[in-house]
Amino acid sequence: MPRPTIGFIGLGAMGEPMAARLLDAGFRVVSSINRSRDAIERLAAKGIEELGTPREVGEHADILMTIVWDEEQTDRVLCGEDGALSTLREGAIVVVMSTMSPVYCQALAREVASQRVDVIDCPVSGLVAGAREGTLTLMAGGDAATIDRCREAFDVLGTTMHCGGVGAGQAMKIGNNAIALGTWALVQEVREVVGAYGMDLDRFMEILNVSTGRSFVSKNFPMPRRRVTWPAMPVKDLSLYLDVATEFDVEAPLVKASLDSGQPEA
Repeated sequence: MPRPTIGFIGLGAMGEPMAARLLDAGFRVVSSINRSRDAIERLAAKGIEELGTPREVGEHADILMTIVWDEEQTDRVLCGEDGALSTLREGAIVVVMSTMSPVYCQALAREVASQRVDVIDCPVSGLVAGAREGTLTLMAGGDAATIDRCREAFDVLGTTMHCGGVGAGQAMKIGNNAIALGTWALVQEVREVVGAYGMDLDRFMEILNVSTGRSFVSKNFPMPRRRVTWPAMPVKDLSLYLDVATEFDVEAPLVKASLDSGQPEA
């Protein structure tokens, strides 16, 4: 059976090395520019095929992977005037790899069902290094047989973990990020307290990382000397988590406090 053609939209910090790995593994990868053409020019030497619009990408794709910023950009590349959904063939698979609402992904799956197109939500974890090295965790939500049809491509990118039905991958990802970002906020706060006491912060981290308070965050990220405000990505992901909690009437005071702690003062 011939390998599927991969449509790949979103050649940002994560998407570019992911597409590079697919190309290196011998997949045909077609793409169109989303925000900048720099990445697609760098990938030209590896054989990526540049098309004019997402609509054209959809014409060629057996598996369409999107990893753009948010739901608005995903809607534009999938459902906009030149969106890919209008040209996807029956039996194609849309793989949403951005971090976004599980409810959005469920609605998308219902929308394309009449076209006999399947949807997998498959956000990834592992940072840019994992994207380069093929060690990402792919958190997949959707039908198991549909995920298996993507397995050859997914295996190039990392380890696939089936989380449940459509939306479950996103629920897993925003939960994971809430824990990681909440831990980051807590470590920053504790460092401020022990630093105020006078303890050397490098020594604090050395001891923490062989003690019961250690975590992925404490062991893998250089910590700033003082607390910093959240950049855009953590704000987006924590806000997504809180939106889901609100929608299902679940209290989430710790994550709300983490988000508030990283907001700039008025």
